[in-house]
Amino acid sequence: MTESATVNTLLARLACIMALAVLVITPATAQDSAPVLGDDFILFFDGPNVLIPTVDPQNVSDPLDPASGNRVAKFNYGNWSAGGFFWGRNEGVDMTANVSDTGGEGDTLFVSLLVDPLNAGKPGLSLTLFDKTDDSTARDGSADLEFRLQWPIPEALRDGQWHDLALALPPSTTAALDSAKAGVDLQGNPLATPLDDNAKNWVYGGAWSLGGFGLWAPGDAVDGAEFQEFQWDAVRGLSVFFDTDQGGGPVYVDNVYIGGPGTDVSAATTPPPAMSGASFSADGDENVISWTPDPAFGGYNVYVSEGPITAETIADGEASLLGSKAFNATEFEVRHSFLVPHPSLAPMPLYYAVTSTSLFGVENRDVSASTAQIANVDLPVQPFVLMATDSEANTIFNNVASGVVSDDGFPDVAPFSIDSTTWKAGDVPLPDDEDDQSAIIKVTADNSGFMYVYVRVTDDTATFSADGTPGTDTWNFDAFEMGFGAYDVRDANGTVIGGSPHLDFQRGATPDYQLRIAPQVDASGNIVTTSVFSSSDPANGGGVAGEIQGGGGVAELLPDGGGWHVLFTFPFESIIDPAQDVPFAVPASGALKVIPMIFGIADADGATRESQTILGTRSNAGAGWWNTPAQWPSIAVAGRALAVDTEDTAALPFEFSLDQNYPNPFAASTSIQFSLAKAESVRLSVYNVLGQEVAVLVDGETMPAGRHEVDFNASGLTSGMYLYRIEAGSSFERTHSMMLVK
Repeated sequence: MTESATVNTLLARLACIMALAVLVITPATAQDSAPVLGDDFILFFDGPNVLIPTVDPQNVSDPLDPASGNRVAKFNYGNWSAGGFFWGRNEGVDMTANVSDTGGEGDTLFVSLLVDPLNAGKPGLSLTLFDKTDDSTARDGSADLEFRLQWPIPEALRDGQWHDLALALPPSTTAALDSAKAGVDLQGNPLATPLDDNAKNWVYGGAWSLGGFGLWAPGDAVDGAEFQEFQWDAVRGLSVFFDTDQGGGPVYVDNVYIGGPGTDVSAATTPPPAMSGASFSADGDENVISWTPDPAFGGYNVYVSEGPITAETIADGEASLLGSKAFNATEFEVRHSFLVPHPSLAPMPLYYAVTSTSLFGVENRDVSASTAQIANVDLPVQPFVLMATDSEANTIFNNVASGVVSDDGFPDVAPFSIDSTTWKAGDVPLPDDEDDQSAIIKVTADNSGFMYVYVRVTDDTATFSADGTPGTDTWNFDAFEMGFGAYDVRDANGTVIGGSPHLDFQRGATPDYQLRIAPQVDASGNIVTTSVFSSSDPANGGGVAGEIQGGGGVAELLPDGGGWHVLFTFPFESIIDPAQDVPFAVPASGALKVIPMIFGIADADGATRESQTILGTRSNAGAGWWNTPAQWPSIAVAGRALAVDTEDTAALPFEFSLDQNYPNPFAASTSIQFSLAKAESVRLSVYNVLGQEVAVLVDGETMPAGRHEVDFNASGLTSGMYLYRIEAGSSFERTHSMMLVK
């Protein structure tokens, strides 16, 4: 085929597919046969229509039947979030042919729906169509507000089961819908086809107000802005709308399309031929996967794994989706620069595969002719968490206790960095430049179960929350956020390269947490305290919510201006749900754990947060990062013997030590062991989180060198976290935490 013939073929095919998949071309009349696929909007079957510009939900395995291989769209809960299938925000698409002026004569929204029971009783959950907006802030009535058509999801459907729905689209205007709900048209004549109960659930819900959180509903008018009819000729998209801040769980949808009962969806359910002809190579610190496009395909998926990739490993989720390309992409190449979590894991050969998909996301997982291994010795190594010696941990702990904001004591390893080379946008846009928002982060932990974090933020305008602001409200100000899983990803059926498989917070042996650390100021703008807040509400699948007990933080503006820094520490046990969670067990000296961990910086130069940067080294990182561990990078926590390129020679005598109590958590009594390098006068005492001494187990007794064990009976104490402290003369002192659960 000549080059011009090839171009003409592709152009003709593109024009054909554009008509087929997205735009309604010919309205169906009463005498027409059942509409064909080209008359309808096909949004999602085994995957999203590749021609929809923005698709926010995750493409995951059916939660009720993961072994089936069926893929569904998952919408994670977020305060006032509305992820979905969207066309241009300022243009939309024309759906006037899908609706009528009266009830019962338009098309139908078909959707399979599964709603997590965590959404039971929560307000504001709906399937919502949005129309276009010009994003204007004018209050003179000229603004094109974003109006909504909503189908509130009934309580009966919030049961964690699949429900196949056929929702007849409502009449095209508010007045016509109100009349149709009464069984008549606008002239008062009985409807030939009355609305069924599902269709009566539709409501034209108005729009967000300008500059506030009110709704413009029919009849509302303030400062010239007033209710407008929904623009069926400019529909921006379909979403699952969590119009609430009261928590909830995920919502799944499948088989989503707008059409008639006779719509032929076979083209949206038939897989294409198998993929072949892909190339795999190393190019510097990147691995390159490329291929020649095939006119029979609507798109391509690229996978990566630590082991060989087959159709079975893709279906089982063992291979991670690296990226997707539509048939009309500008290039058919994916470049992957994987950050090896620790030098001990390098070199790290990786397997790649390319699958073919149809225009509607149906995938042919046969990769027998499109997979290979790349052994690239030049893959970069990312920063890691190195365990602190007792001496280093004491230095950091004392800095926090004395109000000194410093990174003194942190092991000498490369810090994590959030800048233009590593960042992605969180739930608000990225900053304009690194001078407005970037950061370095140092993290370490010790054998007593404490984590230590130092953050240095570059920020041209610091805007902190007022002293006393609840931790739940500090999200809207300058703050540091982090999420981490207290487990090795491989122990949660994840992989080093794929990370955690958790699509939301989990409890038990593999628990996930999210923290927010926010400086707070007095009326004069002076930093007077630091909120160290756990936002992992157990009602929403997290651990303990509230200000962290047994830890703390200090913050100050940088002396040279242009930013701020913060130092904080907390015991792992302070954030767990003691009824369910297993505290994080740090690795032994020569061991390595790879945990999910992510960092974020919120920036609020004005009255509200205006940007948020996250450590976006995973391709799927984005707006739902805060409660989606599957978006968090895999970060190594290395025992001290795995130190790399460090000249640290701190050498606390190993003969002096204080072990973690066992069992922990404990119900009534527990054992505390410690070692002495030489005979010393020992005091072993127990404190509550307010610093009050509640028990003295050893009171100034001179004890010989060697191992010692003391039992602690807590039958007279209430449940909660306690600290135990040893003082061995002037030679050694140490504090650990423990959890009493009755």
